[in-house]
Amino acid sequence: DGELSRKKNADPLDYLKTGASLDLSKILLTEGEVKLVTLVLTGRLQIEDLGPLLYLALNSPEMDLVAATDEFYHLSEVQLRGNSGAQNPADGVLLSPPPLAVINLSYTLIGDYGMEALSEFIYSDNAMLKTLDLSFCNISSQGLLSLCHGLKTRGARGLPPLQALSLTGNTIKTDAGKQLGRALSSDNKRKRGDASVEPSPQNSSVGLKLLHLGSASISPRCLKEILSELGPNCPLQELKLACNKIGPDGASALGSILESKSKSGKPVLPKLNRLDMSYNDLGDHGTTKLTRAISKRAKVSMTEVSLSGNNMGSKGIESIMNKLLQHKLITLNLDNNAIGDQGCQLVAASLPSIPSLARLNLAFNDIGCRGMATLMRSLVGCESITSLGLSGNVMKISGAIAMGFTLAQHPRLSVLELDNCCLSQVAQCHIVAGIISNRWVPMKVMHGFRVGPPMVAIGALEIAAQHMTNEECFRLRRDIQMKTLLQWMENNRNNANNNDSNLLTNDVLSGADNDSGAPSQSAYLRMLDWLGRIPFDESELMDLRKYFYDISGSDADHKSENNLKHRGDILAALASEVVEEILESEQIAFFECDSSLGLDLSEMDADEESSSGKDPVENNIGAHLLMSDDCVPKTPEEMGEMYGASIEVRGKSVRASNSNMSNGVSRGSMSTISMSMGRSDSRGIRSVSSMNSLARSDIMQLKARITMFPQFAEKLDNLKAVAQEMMDSESDPLQQDVIAQQFAEASLTILRQLRYHCMESGLDGWRQGKLRRKVLIVDDSIVTRKLVARAFEKANFIVDTAEDGVKGVNKMKESIYDIAFMDIDMPVMNGFDATKALRMWEDSVRPGARQPICALTAAHVDDFDRDELMKFKDAGLDVMESKPCNIPRLFKVVDDVSPMFSDLALTQVNSTVGRYADMTNKL
Repeated sequence: DGELSRKKNADPLDYLKTGASLDLSKILLTEGEVKLVTLVLTGRLQIEDLGPLLYLALNSPEMDLVAATDEFYHLSEVQLRGNSGAQNPADGVLLSPPPLAVINLSYTLIGDYGMEALSEFIYSDNAMLKTLDLSFCNISSQGLLSLCHGLKTRGARGLPPLQALSLTGNTIKTDAGKQLGRALSSDNKRKRGDASVEPSPQNSSVGLKLLHLGSASISPRCLKEILSELGPNCPLQELKLACNKIGPDGASALGSILESKSKSGKPVLPKLNRLDMSYNDLGDHGTTKLTRAISKRAKVSMTEVSLSGNNMGSKGIESIMNKLLQHKLITLNLDNNAIGDQGCQLVAASLPSIPSLARLNLAFNDIGCRGMATLMRSLVGCESITSLGLSGNVMKISGAIAMGFTLAQHPRLSVLELDNCCLSQVAQCHIVAGIISNRWVPMKVMHGFRVGPPMVAIGALEIAAQHMTNEECFRLRRDIQMKTLLQWMENNRNNANNNDSNLLTNDVLSGADNDSGAPSQSAYLRMLDWLGRIPFDESELMDLRKYFYDISGSDADHKSENNLKHRGDILAALASEVVEEILESEQIAFFECDSSLGLDLSEMDADEESSSGKDPVENNIGAHLLMSDDCVPKTPEEMGEMYGASIEVRGKSVRASNSNMSNGVSRGSMSTISMSMGRSDSRGIRSVSSMNSLARSDIMQLKARITMFPQFAEKLDNLKAVAQEMMDSESDPLQQDVIAQQFAEASLTILRQLRYHCMESGLDGWRQGKLRRKVLIVDDSIVTRKLVARAFEKANFIVDTAEDGVKGVNKMKESIYDIAFMDIDMPVMNGFDATKALRMWEDSVRPGARQPICALTAAHVDDFDRDELMKFKDAGLDVMESKPCNIPRLFKVVDDVSPMFSDLALTQVNSTVGRYADMTNKL
């Protein structure tokens, strides 16, 4: 699975690395060894002669390997001249060299002498050679001139030119750079200094496609010489110039080349779409120059831009995002800059305008709470993002909460980098809760922390699984979700056969209270289910205070006197021995409907909503958040009953009673909180001052966010009043800590759920989460794929496509789909074989989980006899549909196979069906 995940976002130029190859990277080669390798590569030395040569070099005191190879080379040269009668060694008839396509000599330190020896191999009779990697080989100008000689001789002999060359980590001066550009040009027959002669159209698509010149000490002038000599029609696609420190002048030189045009009016380097200018000290000024030049190449769309480590600020980011909106970017690397919150907000605002963007890297950019929240809000609606890098940005609890909500909604984000983000245990739990609340669990790779312990802490995995790798944990949760899908399908199928109307429809599964036993399909409600199991820490207490009680809102980093944390030593009390003793004494019971501490936000009190007389919008937001009067303790005794604690009030023991509680639940949530906060012996100040800090919030309550929920605020006030009464009547400081802790946990858990409800309701710019379906279309016909995909996308589906059975199977192994539409007749692997391969994999890797598959066949389904139908069933196919595709029938298939979404409105798809009816008939 990990290998398939890496292949999913494979490099488009990976074909340059395929074929027969010789990899000697990271092996320090001596001069004799380099000459020996050259003899073998040129075909002068056969395998049967290798043993005697090495024996001669090792057993002759007067002859080392260098002398032995020189002697052998001289003898072979005499023999070849005698056979061919040629005067020039380059014109001699050499033996056939091995047909190698890729030569990797990186980090071998062969130096100039090695490059001089290898130059003969470059022009040897090997038409297969396409890639040469000479990175970090300690090559200087003399060695580069030898390389240029080999390249020019290769062209003169009519051999295909190199397609990929890497000289990263060597030294390239201006004169050598000019010769290098000329040698790499698609037309080596151009006269020296005559730049007006352009390559012929026949050769415009043959030539250099990848050039890496990073860490080569290239000056702006040298860069301009290299690119100018390559020629205007060079088919270069990828150019990497990282770590050359060329500065704004280098950006200007590159920009002048990119802005120029050939005599035919076309831009130079017409196929250049991948550019790496990382670590070049461009600054905002150089970045603006470069992006301005790129924006003028409207007909050449950039797919990958890397500008890491260029000391860019928000002004540079503004220029980048403004100029690159017209390009179909797939990868954008902006890490190791200083864009801050403002730059991150600019990136977030531009993401919806770049629908093709799949990989975004904003690591080490000093992004704070505001920038992180804005980015997460934007990502909810950017479904194309599959990889996100945020390493090195200190993420506070508010950022983790925002990320958790986004991860619960995003359908495709599968790679997440969070190294060096200083994530607390609570922040990790919020992020993990978001990942496993996602209906499709698309996450596959995450770096930064191990997800096993947080999953175990909130009850998502068994304790034995906490040592599993992140990839294994995600796969396990994905398998659990697939089994849930199967549970829905089987339940509805059985109910339909029994004429039972109690189907698991969207209305049933989207609610928190359902008797089906199946988890809710709403990511938001699944998220709420995990919240009561996440412990609190001081940072989240402060964050909730700022969000609900500060006038300025939650994203600000300023400090306020208003504090929801009642006592300075509450966190210490959470894990004190007194609390542990009290928790051990009785079972804790707090709400009838849920085993987690907090309020079920899915319940509505219609009577209070209609009688409140408030604004309809406020009532709609607060309707889910009304606490029943029965849940609010009115006396100290009821306060003790609510939390199952044995609280001594002025020497009299008031023990919690479970006789009045209809449903008692375990205290697992409270004990998790207690065990996670650490230990401390500090005790803080007295109870009167501990309650005053929260009372200060009443001054601001008319303007604070909590005032948007008046009924909810009233219930919290009642709960606070009861706690205050209990603390005033209690003289023991330890018991006062317990009361404060119980009140804090009850209030804060409810506020935590309320905060997620604010995001779900669209407050603060968040997009409202929706229940959506995800389908896969596997068909070799691009017309069919586009037709069906567009129809489903118009109906608010998430659509993935594959062009053959192998790619379709790989996608179904990596992701969860409500249904996959599989064409039967396809190249590479047909629909039957693909389905059988998937079923075999499911039986061995995730037994009990099954991906629904609908077969698409050109024959009419009604014409099949029983034997033919059994063939489809034996292959593992669930449904059959005929081609040409009938869009309304495909929608019906989704409803039948994925019945939890059977509320698909006909009005939603009628317009889509009408648009594609004519095209369907033509197909």
